[in-house]
Amino acid sequence: MATLDSYADSPFTDAIAAVAFPKGFSVPTITLFDGTTDPCDHISQYKQKMMVSASARVSKEACMCKGFGSTLSEAALQWFVSLPNKSISSFADLVNAFNQQFASSRRTPKQPSDLYRIVQEIGESIKDYVTRFNTEKVAIRDCDTSTAINAFSQGLDKESDLYKELTMHPCERFEEVQQRATTALRLEEDILSRKGAVTFNRTSRKAPTEKKDKRAKPYSRPNIIKVA
Repeated sequence: MATLDSYADSPFTDAIAAVAFPKGFSVPTITLFDGTTDPCDHISQYKQKMMVSASARVSKEACMCKGFGSTLSEAALQWFVSLPNKSISSFADLVNAFNQQFASSRRTPKQPSDLYRIVQEIGESIKDYVTRFNTEKVAIRDCDTSTAINAFSQGLDKESDLYKELTMHPCERFEEVQQRATTALRLEEDILSRKGAVTFNRTSRKAPTEKKDKRAKPYSRPNIIKVA
């Protein structure tokens, strides 16, 4: 049951709770965490936003702690307000408790071997394939170069010139793969643009039409046969 002074309850120790937000400071706006998404992603986004905030160094820790509650909603917010009084003495304590509470919502970390599942689809451009591959690669921590190179090459269309080139002349660095892919992409786009230009020229040509003689013709009286 709530007491008359329950509004003053705080999950933070006095060293944090007593610190006021600096003048003009406001918690950056980020997507609210409701307990269903990855908590690590939320922490990373929050820390990045707060890193560029205008809070003074002496109040940074307190601001990090006291501002965190405003980024939560629904089940996550209920968890935050139910934390025991004075149980959090640092932002590290808050992060540990937060991650432990919502551990079941964490995504399964992707492994380098998952890159072999990315395959260039029929009719997919090199540009789209490279974009999909890079998106997945960035999400993998400590992805070794050899795995990335092999997975990229194996995922390409086996009939493509890029696949043949990477097979005959393997790369040692993934940056080299990116450079060759960029060259192949430019060639692909150039071919497509040329085809488009040819198609446009062909469709824009109109078949010749017969010109009608608009000059006035002399009047000719029709033959009328009279019946006797």
